[in-house]
Amino acid sequence: MQSEDETTVRVLIADDDPRVLGALRAFLSTSSGFTVVASASSAPRAVELARERAPAVALVDVLLPGERDGLRLLRTLSLELRIPAVAISVQSELCGYALAAGAYRFLDKDSSPDVLLATLRAAAGHT
Repeated sequence: MQSEDETTVRVLIADDDPRVLGALRAFLSTSSGFTVVASASSAPRAVELARERAPAVALVDVLLPGERDGLRLLRTLSLELRIPAVAISVQSELCGYALAAGAYRFLDKDSSPDVLLATLRAAAGHT
């Protein structure tokens, strides 16, 4: 496990698919300059963890369970908690909705790892 310092990006992940959540957590945990401070499979739990763990950035699945939970979570994180959030989804047609809800940027779930890392770093202000 890496030590945290001022250049380490603290990430919260919100995704309801346990395989995706696990893969993202493993990838980010082994990526230099990143630490996963929390992960959640629902919007209410993500909000709770965001308040407790103070991540620098959140990675949010737009299609969390419940009608528009991912979009609601994006609004809460970005507007209420002032945590920049990167929206992800397999449905690229949700991009406009995610950006309107306050997402810093929208990425397809099949975006390259380098794009994901660069986007998270930029959103957290560690460019």
